[in-house]
Amino acid sequence: MRKELKNSCTMENFPPQISRQHLSQATSSERYFRLQNTAQTLKRQTSLTEKESRVSNDFIHTPVFNKNVHDRHLIDQGLDITRHKARLENRQVKDKSYYMGLLYRKGYEIGAEIKKLVKQIHLMKADQSTYFSYKQKAENQASELRHLQAILSDYNLVDDMYNTETDIHELAVELDAMKAENGLENDEVEKLFDLKTKKEELIHELETDVSQEKYVADILAATSSPNLKNRYRSLRKVDEELKSSQMKLEEELKILKVKRKRLEDECISLGKSEAYSLIQKLGEEQIKKDNLTKEQSANDKSSFLKQKREYNDLLKCLGNQTRSVKLQIQQFQNELESLNKNNESVRTERAQKMAKLKNREKTIDNFLTTYSEKQTVLENQITELQNKIKMLLEKMSCRLNFDGLGGNWNDSKDEKQIAEEQKAKDSLKQEILELMAKDELEDSLVQEIMTLKEEILMKKSEIDNFSDIKQLEKKFEVKKNELLLQVENVRLQRDAYNAVIKDLQKECEALESQLQESDINKELAKLEKEWHYLEQNNFEIKEFLDEAKISGDYFTVKDNVMVMMKQLNEMLLEI
Repeated sequence: MRKELKNSCTMENFPPQISRQHLSQATSSERYFRLQNTAQTLKRQTSLTEKESRVSNDFIHTPVFNKNVHDRHLIDQGLDITRHKARLENRQVKDKSYYMGLLYRKGYEIGAEIKKLVKQIHLMKADQSTYFSYKQKAENQASELRHLQAILSDYNLVDDMYNTETDIHELAVELDAMKAENGLENDEVEKLFDLKTKKEELIHELETDVSQEKYVADILAATSSPNLKNRYRSLRKVDEELKSSQMKLEEELKILKVKRKRLEDECISLGKSEAYSLIQKLGEEQIKKDNLTKEQSANDKSSFLKQKREYNDLLKCLGNQTRSVKLQIQQFQNELESLNKNNESVRTERAQKMAKLKNREKTIDNFLTTYSEKQTVLENQITELQNKIKMLLEKMSCRLNFDGLGGNWNDSKDEKQIAEEQKAKDSLKQEILELMAKDELEDSLVQEIMTLKEEILMKKSEIDNFSDIKQLEKKFEVKKNELLLQVENVRLQRDAYNAVIKDLQKECEALESQLQESDINKELAKLEKEWHYLEQNNFEIKEFLDEAKISGDYFTVKDNVMVMMKQLNEMLLEI
């Protein structure tokens, strides 16, 4: 079969004359086959070959040779086969032409499939081209739709304005404002663009400078003396060593941070590990106890009881130790939590007090800035009140003189004057009340100033005390680890902590003494003296006003005079 396939493959490339010669040579075996067979076999052969030729012609589309199929004899792997009707009813001729027909058929099928694929490719390309065209059309239509929507929104806005009867001037103002905003935004964009270009130019210049400097450095390194070269190399080596040392130190720092975290975790889990170790010891002791009970005999009950008591005592001791360790751990944890809470509370209080102090400092500064102006205003008011009081006293004295002389005033004039005097008196009372309120405000402000000063001093002392919080926290962590490892050294560490606190207190006292000796404290003392002097002046003014009120009360004097006049008239009538 392989030889026949090879021959069929080679025959396709040869011309038709050569193939016919080959077929004419192959007919000698066929003639020999005809001589051997009888007429009956020939009839059978013709009938069979006609049937097979029909099937083969249906199966093979185009005939390859001009020779009939009944001239060919049936072979099986190169052997002649006797024809039998029962065996060859559904049999085909399987020679070179058969296999060439199969090959041609496969070629036709492959060509048809290639044509189908080409058609599909053309259809896909057409679909893709139409898709891109549709996509571009959709994008264009979307942009047009957006533009039309914007125009429609503008028309709607104009319609709304027409319905609401807005003025054209307002629209012009809005349009000018929008134009101004757009102009500002354009200016900002231009400025940003200029800055960007300038920065790019600077970067380009710097890059050129760096490249030039590198070039100059290379030239200098090439043209310089050997001493300078050696020095440059040594400096480069030193630089590299420093960089390597820096990298090593950074790695060590990372390692130390990792160790720190690990130690913190160990410190947290140290109490648990101790409890776990004690539990393991208890388990081991119980195992030993069980082994001893199995090994010992019944005669050693007394010794067993003694050992049992000892083990019970040991277990009790271990239990007590575990409890004490747990209590100590809880105490340390509570102390840590309390210290953390205290630190947080101190920080929050400190922040709140600092905010209050800042606000109060602002109020004090405002008061001090407006103090001189308020003082001048109050002095002017006092002078005006004094002048008014003098005028009222003069009027009252004139009226009293007229009453003593027996002058007659009209009732209408007296009523008007009385009303005016009452108004003046009410105004004086109101002004006096205002002065009293201002004095009270001054007193409250002075008290607040004193309290603020005290709080400032307290806060400064607290700031000095808690300025090194991080160092104290570090020391506390170190002490905590030592306490967990060595409980007996707690007292010594507490003593050291107390000594540190005493040193800090001494430093605070020294700072307080420095504050007392500072110029700010002296200025505050001077201000306090001036404040006392102003208070004395205010007190004297109050006393003067009270005396003026008592002496210048017109109605009381008038009542007394009228009573005296009535008494005198009665005396005269009796006489």
